[in-house]
Amino acid sequence: MPATPVQHPPIADLRTAFAAVAKPGSHDWPTLADFTAFATAGRTCGRAPLLGLPGWTCEDAARVLALAELAGRTPESDLSAHLRTLYWRGDAHERRAVLRALPYLPIPQDGPSLATALVEEALRTDDPRLVAAAMGPCARTLDDDHWRQGVLKCAALGLPLAPTVAGLDERGDPELGRMLVEFVAEQRESGRPVPADTTAAAARFAATATATATATATVAATAVPATTVTP
Repeated sequence: MPATPVQHPPIADLRTAFAAVAKPGSHDWPTLADFTAFATAGRTCGRAPLLGLPGWTCEDAARVLALAELAGRTPESDLSAHLRTLYWRGDAHERRAVLRALPYLPIPQDGPSLATALVEEALRTDDPRLVAAAMGPCARTLDDDHWRQGVLKCAALGLPLAPTVAGLDERGDPELGRMLVEFVAEQRESGRPVPADTTAAAARFAATATATATATATVAATAVPATTVTP
């Protein structure tokens, strides 16, 4: 069984893990790189997996660390423009790095249009690398409807929900349970496999819906009729 991905490690852990496996002479690359060097991260720093951070490679970390460094000395409006350019011109590896970097960057919480736009674009693809990155911490910018559709997309691509979807337990609701129950039924009817954690999530959130309905019915059945008071 593959190791559980680490979606959003502390930046200090990312730096330490990167330094441990980066190619000789490339340890300072994230500090020295500029936006035009983004595509060269793999060739310069290597593509080895990071020790202790499953799901991350040296290439991923180099790009995320470079963006975090560049964000500190780039005006906010310029940073947003650069991120859009890097995403739209990049390959899947570069786009994933932009998505993974978003939680580390000073994107305004009161105007997260950039993060939302990039996340929604990633969710329109069928690339599990981009969908998984989009449904990490930066998915907090999605409204509930788009977030539920993102969870369903993860299930359809066979991605494990619990480690992939940030905030699943906190944001999961009866409507998500209904959608997942329907998805599981459709998959089984067509003879396609259903990941165990998708089935478990469907049952858990559907049970929440049932419990809520039962509690509402119980309260209604036991309610004391209002007494009319004659003046």
